[in-house]
Amino acid sequence: MQAKGLGLVTLAVALLLCGCVAAVIGNAPGSGTAADSRARGDAQDDAALGSAVQARIGADAVLRRAPITVSASAGTVTLRGAVGSAAQRAAAERAVRTVAGVVAVNNQLEVN
Repeated sequence: MQAKGLGLVTLAVALLLCGCVAAVIGNAPGSGTAADSRARGDAQDDAALGSAVQARIGADAVLRRAPITVSASAGTVTLRGAVGSAAQRAAAERAVRTVAGVVAVNNQLEVN
């Protein structure tokens, strides 16, 4: 009889842990985990836009030496990193705005 009771307890614990696994890996509703809810095409468009912006920055002799990271989401491009002057910061933003598909620029570049 005790073996049957132990089996039921083991089964109950296993069932409860299945819910925990879903929460940990992000499949449980309301689990609070971050997920990319964009369609695959949108994510690819963002990656292509980010690459185009990075290429434009890389084409500038001064900006290519600056540690600038680019991210894009729904046409909004975010610049992070550091540049040597306010003029370089403004030049980076101007260069980004010339890339097709850029809707807005979030310029977080710091001037050193």
